[in-house]
Amino acid sequence: MTLIEKIPTLSDTELKTLLSNARRLDVTGTPAQRRQVAEVMTPLEREDSRRRAARSKTAISAKSALRDS
Repeated sequence: MTLIEKIPTLSDTELKTLLSNARRLDVTGTPAQRRQVAEVMTPLEREDSRRRAARSKTAISAKSALRDS
């Protein structure tokens, strides 16, 4: 299983750590590291965005439920 295939199975903490490290290496890494990061950055960002949107939707639903009760 490749790293890209594992991304959806990572915990939120693991995803945040990996994304943080990828962003750091994209700026300070060697050319080889930057090439590797370029392959995984988009899938990491996409999964992070998907999870943030899901959390936001859940929070909005919870607020609506509290307001309606």
